[in-house]
Amino acid sequence: MKGPQRLEQFLERVQTLSAAFRQVLVTSDEEVLEEARGRLLIKRPGRFRWDYEQPYERVVLANGRELWLYEADLEQATVRPLAAGLGETPAALLTGGPDVLERFEQVSAWDGNGLAWVRLVPRSVESDFESVAIAFAGERLSQLEIVDRLGQTTRVFLEDLKLNPPLDDERFEFEVPDGVDVIREGEL
Repeated sequence: MKGPQRLEQFLERVQTLSAAFRQVLVTSDEEVLEEARGRLLIKRPGRFRWDYEQPYERVVLANGRELWLYEADLEQATVRPLAAGLGETPAALLTGGPDVLERFEQVSAWDGNGLAWVRLVPRSVESDFESVAIAFAGERLSQLEIVDRLGQTTRVFLEDLKLNPPLDDERFEFEVPDGVDVIREGEL
């Protein structure tokens, strides 16, 4: 089965997901700018939680209504309406409803290193990324490669992947730690 069919199957069958991740940001010359590790939870539609554990504690969370970004070292959390924060992003692709593929155009598909890949570009010209490539190892989501408008690539490698585990909605609510400033969009 090719990458596009695996992506469609993933979007049809997977409602929840949990995984460990390793994220690497590289320049167009393959120079590593940043490496991070953490845990990921997804509950479709519209809920995800990226808990970055290394090198800095950070949480990016969507609860179906709002998008939160918490940076522990800054003691700050920013929040905005979810609809204003996802648009045609890779997060929208992974957490969207059945019609989410309508926001993207498939530009290529290939097999390599035991993975089935599909590359998509956002239909919106206002998107802040150029493309996302999604790789599957068998039926399992394995990697993401997101190319931004600056030519930098974020590679996300998923490990310890569990498909459709039970995930309570409370896992996607952000509890503001004591002493943390909360900035709401429009209040800046």
